[in-house]
Amino acid sequence: MLPIASPHRYPMSSLAARFAAALIAVLLSTVGAAAAQSAASPPTRGFMWEATQGNARVLLLGTIHVGREGQTELTPAQTARVRAAAAIAVEADVFDAQRTLAALQRYAIIAADAPGLDKRLPPALRERVERVLPRYGLTAAAVWRLKPWALANNLVVLEASRLGFSPALSTEAQLFSLARSAGIAVVEIESVEKQLALFDSAPADLQLAYLEQALASVESGAGEREIRLLVEAWRTSDAVAMRQRLMTMRQSTNAGERWITEQVIDGRHDAMLAAIDRFAASGRLHVVAVGTLHFFGPTGLLDGLRARGYAIAPLP
Repeated sequence: MLPIASPHRYPMSSLAARFAAALIAVLLSTVGAAAAQSAASPPTRGFMWEATQGNARVLLLGTIHVGREGQTELTPAQTARVRAAAAIAVEADVFDAQRTLAALQRYAIIAADAPGLDKRLPPALRERVERVLPRYGLTAAAVWRLKPWALANNLVVLEASRLGFSPALSTEAQLFSLARSAGIAVVEIESVEKQLALFDSAPADLQLAYLEQALASVESGAGEREIRLLVEAWRTSDAVAMRQRLMTMRQSTNAGERWITEQVIDGRHDAMLAAIDRFAASGRLHVVAVGTLHFFGPTGLLDGLRARGYAIAPLP
């Protein structure tokens, strides 16, 4: 699931100028460059599998939502497999700018006639938000119409951008470029609306806990370490590191992070497995591309598919 920032038509011009552009305009205008760089990729990178059950077959691709040149490009072999597919199945089409903006307005933005986030946060938490924003060139006024979960997601994007990681080099950006250049159909497993509604369904106390956790990770430097660890684990195809990250999230003392693990990761797997079943049985080869963490662990997609009788084979 992509952390999506707020669009510029809403009353947060600083956030919008930096991150709506990064997540919508930049992706749409520079997505071609990501695919072009793949020819220089090393022979092994990321995670790709083939799942088969009788005549049913589907390719699985673990994605990473931000990237950096030389680290997150798909390999030539992975790119060739995607080009040979009839369809690419993604979590949500965030490249539909108008639809994404409308979904953000509905789910991520506090209504204009309601008290802003500055009136809803405990004073100590509000002060911490105000202290951390200057590192991203933002003022507090730029974020007070965001809901707590949306501000937390924006902090993830802000920190990744500060470290030099860009959504324009995400796996999703590369896949949409390939789809456009090769005429491959793109289908959604979920939708932008469903994903944002899931975050918005979190109770108020868990949204605040999630924001506190995101803020603490920025303040302590843990967020930087986690971003670098995940990118490096993806680059080196390190399944052990991915499983360890999931275990850490499940054992978190922060209720918001546990909610994310239980609902935003594990809670979506039954629907994803049902979708993979449909794609595999369709007679048309699909590449199913979802966040890499979804595949691992005892409740992950790989074990879920094995329980349904699929044979899973890793692909370089």
